[in-house]
Amino acid sequence: MPTRHFFLTFLLLTGSAFSASGTVTVRSGDTLYRIATRAGLSVAQLKAINGLKSNTIKIGQVLRLSKAAPAPAPRTPATRTPAARIPAPAPRVTYTVQRGDFLSRIAGKYGVSVGALQAANRISGTLITPGQRLTIPPRGAALSNVPTIPPNTEVRTLYTYIYMQRGETPDQIARRYRISVDKLRLLNSLNSASYLVPGIKLLVPSHVPVPIPPSPHGRAASFKQLRPLNIPVQIINVDLRHRNVLVAPVLPGRGLVFGSGARVGQLARSSGAQALINGSYFHPQSFAPAGDIVMQGRMLTWGRIPQALAITPDNRASIRPSTTGLLRAPLSSAWQGMETVIATGPRILANGQVQNRYSSAFRDPALFGRAARSAIGLVSNRDLVMVSTGSRLTITEMAKVMSQLGIRDALLLDGGSSTGLAWNGRPVLDSVRKVSYGIGVFTEYTGRRYIR
Repeated sequence: MPTRHFFLTFLLLTGSAFSASGTVTVRSGDTLYRIATRAGLSVAQLKAINGLKSNTIKIGQVLRLSKAAPAPAPRTPATRTPAARIPAPAPRVTYTVQRGDFLSRIAGKYGVSVGALQAANRISGTLITPGQRLTIPPRGAALSNVPTIPPNTEVRTLYTYIYMQRGETPDQIARRYRISVDKLRLLNSLNSASYLVPGIKLLVPSHVPVPIPPSPHGRAASFKQLRPLNIPVQIINVDLRHRNVLVAPVLPGRGLVFGSGARVGQLARSSGAQALINGSYFHPQSFAPAGDIVMQGRMLTWGRIPQALAITPDNRASIRPSTTGLLRAPLSSAWQGMETVIATGPRILANGQVQNRYSSAFRDPALFGRAARSAIGLVSNRDLVMVSTGSRLTITEMAKVMSQLGIRDALLLDGGSSTGLAWNGRPVLDSVRKVSYGIGVFTEYTGRRYIR
């Protein structure tokens, strides 16, 4: 009896038979609660492990006490799968800007868009300088923050002048042009004590999509001496495809001031222009120009001359009618989109044809006699030509000379004693008299570009 009592007591204490494999065999008197308690599980866990829908169990039933781990697959050299390799990050590529570089050329070299290059370097415009280091983005990088621009165009930062309107605040203007008020003041050379009030004229940056210029055909500017129709002429060819070319009026040291003027050689030396030709007509005593002049997007003078050479800030040139000269538009809306405008004439070539009828605005009899001549013309909207000759020619003869040189559209400049042309800072043909202004060609210009 004592032996039998001990055996029953052992069964009550140990209950079901647990095996080393993590299972238990149900015995008489077992319940899920009792088995779960001894195994350190809850009833719910035990039911889940064994997929039981109820609390009913049977004597001899084998229950698992944990989820069986899947058997490891046999490892053999023939079937072993190599571990996945995490690709190393692409090395950072940088580029140092060289003289003559521009964003679209660098972008094309590395197979990325101009917008991607701008975003990677936090550049809002296209102005870059030699020595500047640029981060090159990966090909096909996502650019969710870069606005879509039309094909074959790029966004350039151009500067323009505005007038502060009644009711506007400096903060509103700064937000509109994406700069701070402090930068707005700095841009306009205003200190913190200066008042920004309605009517004040302010220079502000604008972000304008413009066509990407084609590749240059040759040097930015070149000088030749030729004899078309056996007439000796001095010629400046300007390739406006070069981004760093600027064609602009060159004023005497004192500017457009009453009685102020300078000879062509003086203007060339003081300005540093690669090439320079005399400008259009002016009053002989006051030196006031007789037609429209726009310089750096600002209208300096206006008059009744009906034609002008107009150049955009991305160097597209055209000869077009002057709205101010015909009094058809207010000055505030004249020459919008232009950086440089020089009204002159008469127009002596149009679409390759010599012109024999001129505007009534040209009445001076001296204009139609024989005289030394200067003219400016276009072979295309990217090819500008300046021509001067000391030979005494009529207007029609000068037109034929220009046509012989392959020029399609041309305007006469001032002539006679005003005729002059300079190259590399030295006059090739200096003007005899002082002129009101010259037309300069700057081939390494890296400053701001302006738009009216």
